[in-house]
Amino acid sequence: MTTFFSEPKRKRFPIEPRSPRLAALMQSCVFILAANWCLQGMRGMDMKELGFRLGLELLLAGAILLPLVRVLPPEPAVAAAFLLAHTASFTLNGQVWVCARYCRCYHRDAVALDGFVAATIQELRSRPWLREAACIGSLARAGAIRGDRADIDLRLVFPPGATAWLRTNLLLLRLRSRAFLARIPLDLYAYAAPERLRRFAASEPLLVLLDRDHRLARLYPRRVRAWR
Repeated sequence: MTTFFSEPKRKRFPIEPRSPRLAALMQSCVFILAANWCLQGMRGMDMKELGFRLGLELLLAGAILLPLVRVLPPEPAVAAAFLLAHTASFTLNGQVWVCARYCRCYHRDAVALDGFVAATIQELRSRPWLREAACIGSLARAGAIRGDRADIDLRLVFPPGATAWLRTNLLLLRLRSRAFLARIPLDLYAYAAPERLRRFAASEPLLVLLDRDHRLARLYPRRVRAWR
């Protein structure tokens, strides 16, 4: 039996170069991975997530720096510590496999993605402090994973309070790390309020996984779809 794999789609960037060579370079696997390594999706983060992300990276860089200063001069040790911390953040708390979908060598069984979605939903629903969670994108439109290059666009909402802020950020770290190890393209963010979902087109459906206070249903009555 012959297996057919889809071609990688074109990656959209804020700037479209006029040079065909530069445009082709920007669509290469190496460039896309390098660009994501630098920015790591920070443009799409709310301050509640971005602050934790930067603070965690600084702490990690500090922990790495301690042994490095014993064997390297101060300047190279600091540079190496930040590079290693940034790379660790890219792998365990980033979107490596989301970017890898633009590489020709990447393919992932949709069954594995569906299994990850089901396990993730069960984990989210087991946390009573988490109030809202929804999927967007192709999963929301189709209700299931379609294709060998599909990703999982998952959005959470921060509950109020410092404890919930920490819990949510640790949950993001846990889910992203698990997705990295399982080679799952998980596009995951958490927003400060459900109103932030208005950044997406009004025609974009919301596949609701959690809506304990019915805020999503009230805010987006025409967009909400319930998980099967």
